[in-house]
Amino acid sequence: MRALPSSVLPDEAAAPALQRMRSEGVALLPVLDYGELLGLVYERDLARLRGELLGRRLVRDVMRGDPPVAPPWRSVDAVLRLMLTHRSEAVVISDRGHLVGLFTLDDAARRCGALLDAAALRH
Repeated sequence: MRALPSSVLPDEAAAPALQRMRSEGVALLPVLDYGELLGLVYERDLARLRGELLGRRLVRDVMRGDPPVAPPWRSVDAVLRLMLTHRSEAVVISDRGHLVGLFTLDDAARRCGALLDAAALRH
């Protein structure tokens, strides 16, 4: 899990959101409105928009709504199953209504790699 990156507002222009993602080195950002999670916006979705089209779009136009949410005490296995069930690339980690992080496919790959490395060392 990664600490929660900055967030974007649904009425923000898409172009600055893409620039922020690239400058922060993140592939997605949570979309919040008055502290309420509305969805996630992905760098890949914004990058598909070109020039003038990107300039005319708002984050709400390209965000993916209702992402899966899990508490920080949920097991990695349960979070992975949640990702599969929802066919999602990320799970928002929330503690009593407060967003605390994101668990992404990159995190899952790192976790699997660490488990494989540990298994190889035992043999």
